[in-house]
Amino acid sequence: MLHQLARIASPTSEDAAFAHQKLAELLAEEEPWRAALYARRVLQHFPTSHRAWAVLALSQSTLGHFRFARTAYQRALELAPKNGSYAHNLGHLLDVALGDPHAAVPWLRRAHDGARSDPSVAASYAHALGRSGRWADAKKVLGRALAHGPTRELSALARWVERRSDDVAVRPPAARHAPCGSARIVSQPGAHEALSRTLRLGLERLPFSDEQRSRARELARDATEQARLSVTRTRSSESLAAAIAYAIVFVDEVPLTHAEVAAPFRVPVAQLRGCFAELRAELRITRGDDRYAT
Repeated sequence: MLHQLARIASPTSEDAAFAHQKLAELLAEEEPWRAALYARRVLQHFPTSHRAWAVLALSQSTLGHFRFARTAYQRALELAPKNGSYAHNLGHLLDVALGDPHAAVPWLRRAHDGARSDPSVAASYAHALGRSGRWADAKKVLGRALAHGPTRELSALARWVERRSDDVAVRPPAARHAPCGSARIVSQPGAHEALSRTLRLGLERLPFSDEQRSRARELARDATEQARLSVTRTRSSESLAAAIAYAIVFVDEVPLTHAEVAAPFRVPVAQLRGCFAELRAELRITRGDDRYAT
């Protein structure tokens, strides 16, 4: 019905804008390229539609065009500055995908102030606070959120914050890791080294436990040694590492989406899904798999 309305309505009409907006929202995660086209059609005639800017941002984020997504979210927030959902999405994008937790904190604070009972907002805010070095503040945010009702995501994040804050307390400054967002593979090491490095950096930006990270490394070894999956011209170290991380999410049923796992590795969701499907088939990975479950 939406497609029919989009065809018969005048391109400049509100009916056409309604149909294109709804189609964009429905397709943003599954078919982001098409969703972006529909959003652009809305903006062509209604450039001040904050909903169209927001769904364009979501589709571009899913495609891996993170800087474009940032600009679109900023435009949506200029038009609807009190929208906490947009602030949350922009903050999460800045922290996880663009590796800039300091820039993310103000947006996530704004979102959290308007939705203190939302565990996903609290988790995003605490994650950015932690990555900004504000571990005590991250603990406070998580403490309040857990008091409302614990979730697997909040509990896993609380363990991550506790562990990292302890590490910072005892680690000499010279030994601290550089910010994850600045880490890039500059040289051309062997494929195994590239995969190991990419996986380590990506896992640091996901709320995994130490045991889950260990299982991810075991899975990476099995992927390269048993399944003979390796980094090639058509399979980057980033896409394979993202698939390995998502395999842990799949096995342990961690409440993270494809997009949330793809973002730290800076790969499009479609690449993650394709590589994970191959990895899952080769290693016959199942939910609760004894080899990799924690």
